[in-house]
Amino acid sequence: MIRLLIIQIILISSLFCQDETYTGQVSFNYNGTNNGNFSSLINDSTLTGIAFNQDNGDTSYFIFSAITQQGNNQFDLFLAVLRDTIFPIQPRSWEIPGDGDESNPLSLETILVLMPGLDSSFVLTFLETFSDTSEDQNVEDLFAEIFETLSDDLYLGLQGNIEINISNDTISGSFNSILIKPAFNIPPHLISVDNGEFSFQTVTTPELKLQNNLPPNELSLLKAYPNPFNPVITIQFFSEINEATSLIIYDLNGQKISTLFQGHLIKGIHKFKWDAVAYSSGIYFAVVKSTHSLKTKKIIFTK
Repeated sequence: MIRLLIIQIILISSLFCQDETYTGQVSFNYNGTNNGNFSSLINDSTLTGIAFNQDNGDTSYFIFSAITQQGNNQFDLFLAVLRDTIFPIQPRSWEIPGDGDESNPLSLETILVLMPGLDSSFVLTFLETFSDTSEDQNVEDLFAEIFETLSDDLYLGLQGNIEINISNDTISGSFNSILIKPAFNIPPHLISVDNGEFSFQTVTTPELKLQNNLPPNELSLLKAYPNPFNPVITIQFFSEINEATSLIIYDLNGQKISTLFQGHLIKGIHKFKWDAVAYSSGIYFAVVKSTHSLKTKKIIFTK
C-alpha cells in the first residue's frame, strides 16, 4: 500500500534544495473534463501537503504540493510554483500565469499543475525518476523534465489568482484557476478550481551545522543505497582520521531515531545498514559526526 504522505514528500524534496520547509494541507473541488474533491487531510489526521521556500539568488521560489487518493488505485497530484525576487516569501497576490511567455510554461511567474487519476505504478515510476536528482541541477531543468514526462497527464493553470497570507510561522491562502491540458485535444480539456485553500506551518529540522575553522573533509558521507529504500538501507562514509565517531538517524522533526554506531574508527570507508521495518515511512536524516566534523544525508523510507 502506498503511503500518501511519503509519495508527495519524495516528489517535492527530490526536486528542490529547500531553505524553509513547511507541512500542511491543500483542499479544493474541481470540475470540467475531470471532476473531483481534493483534500490533503487524510482520515482527519494525516496531512500530505508540503511546501518549500527556496532562495536562488536573483529568484525566490515558493513551492507547495499535495497528493490525495481518489480510488483504490487512483491518485491526484497538485503542484504550485510561485516566483519572486524577495526571500522569504511575503504576503501578496499572484496572477496565474503571471509574467512570462505563455508558450513556454517554464518561464511563467506562477505555475499551477493538477494531475488527476494517476495510478500507483505511474506515480512510483515518476518518483523514482526524480528521487536521486543531483543537487547541481537547476529548477528550470527539473521542470523541463516534468513537463516532457507528464505532458499527456497534467493540467496547467491558464488563468486565475493565488492569495498568500502570513502569520507567525503559518503561510495560508486561497486560489482559483482555470487549468488546461497542454496535450492537443478537440475540444480542449479544461478543469475549473474556484475554492482552493491551503495552510502550512514551519517544520523544525535538526541543527546540522559544521563548526567554524575546522579541518575540512575529515568525514565524507558517501551515497546511501538504495535511496528510497524498503526497509533496509546501506549508509557509507569515509573517515580520514581515527577519532570518536557516531552515525545517528534522525526523523524530519529532528528527533533521534536510532544510533547505528558510536565509537572509534580507523581511516577508510565504513558501511552500516539500517533496518527501518519498525518505523513509519518518511524522510529521515543520516548524520555522521566526529570530534571536528559533521555530515548529513537525507534518506527516504517507503512502504
